[in-house]
Amino acid sequence: MRIFRTLAFAVAVALLVTIPSGTSARQAAAAELFTCSMHPHVVDAKPGTCSVCAMALKARAMTPAEKEIVDFFTAYDAAFVAKDLGKLATMYAPETIVYEGSGINRGWKDYSETHLGPELKVFENLEFAHTNVVPHMLGTDAAYVTADYSIKAKTGERLVDSGGLATFVLSKNAGGWKIRHTATAARRRPAGGVSH
Repeated sequence: MRIFRTLAFAVAVALLVTIPSGTSARQAAAAELFTCSMHPHVVDAKPGTCSVCAMALKARAMTPAEKEIVDFFTAYDAAFVAKDLGKLATMYAPETIVYEGSGINRGWKDYSETHLGPELKVFENLEFAHTNVVPHMLGTDAAYVTADYSIKAKTGERLVDSGGLATFVLSKNAGGWKIRHTATAARRRPAGGVSH
């Protein structure tokens, strides 16, 4: 029994050490989500209470499709930090629509050439991650996903240190999951405009 516990501890430590930066360690290692037994549509990536009845959320294993989507965002974050537009292109549907702040990009070509590509070129010391990724399955080949995001980088003399909420609509085809739509909202900055 002692050997089994030691082996289990070693595997858990190895998993935590190899998780990419920014990935929710608990979520990636445990592959679980939390839901309300009375309101199964209430799902979160971490323990908490139900927004409908205030009961404690209970852990449940992710379905294979949910785990696939969480892994998709881990790969997305790695491609973003690597500034790999080629890899990112495989993760978006050509007709994707991106709402970011007050801007809108229609299609991957527009997004990559006029927004994301130019931004990635000027970012130095880039850190980017999605956490608290919660897939909401809409059948076997569609889902909407909610997540937190954080971004830190330097652009010239300016430091970027921001984060917020993101919502994605994904569809699955023979090529895997693709982002069809995304909207992000940065968190409100404290008075004085300084972000902490």
